[in-house]
Amino acid sequence: YGEEVLNAYEVGFKWSVSDSTRINASAYFYDYKDYQAFLFVDVGGAVINRDAETTGIEIEVQSSPNENLDLLLSASLIDAEVKGVPLRVGSPLPPLNVKPNYTPEFQATALARYTWPISGGDLAIQGDVSYSDEYFYNLRNFEADKFDSYVMVNASMSWISEDGTLTSTLAVRNLTDERVGIQGFDVANFCGCNEVSYRAPRYYSLSVKREF
Repeated sequence: YGEEVLNAYEVGFKWSVSDSTRINASAYFYDYKDYQAFLFVDVGGAVINRDAETTGIEIEVQSSPNENLDLLLSASLIDAEVKGVPLRVGSPLPPLNVKPNYTPEFQATALARYTWPISGGDLAIQGDVSYSDEYFYNLRNFEADKFDSYVMVNASMSWISEDGTLTSTLAVRNLTDERVGIQGFDVANFCGCNEVSYRAPRYYSLSVKREF
């Protein structure tokens, strides 16, 4: 396959609304010539060169209403397309314009952290929630090769010593026990199935870190 050439255009701004709130935003357009697209068929794959375009917007809001509370909100919107992708290399069927793998159209995250002094250090409680649209894990964009949208929730409580050398954290990840796909392969022609891996289910952790 040939080399990939990218012309990238991006504009953005950083705005301090007040002493406690800041907004960062950007918009971009990526114009690919001979985009290196991975086409997985049967039990193997090949890289093919096709033209592609990606348009996106990202925004992030950071705020600290008081010395104890930190808030974060971010979101991104992506419209991406790979042009002229065949069902397989050498297929007699007409090629299609498709969405690239692992590219959800919309994603958003919200985080809140509250900290207060206690017992010779700082105690912090944090929670975050993130959302992702559905996305394909195969360039051919078959409905069977799609991960569902999801909402992921995490929470933690940490204590940090006054000199910052000792940190203990109690956390729960994937609080709602979401089944979130991270990688998949369409091997239907081989076994009539797909091979799919997922993020870890809900789990709890306790960690202690000491710096010297």
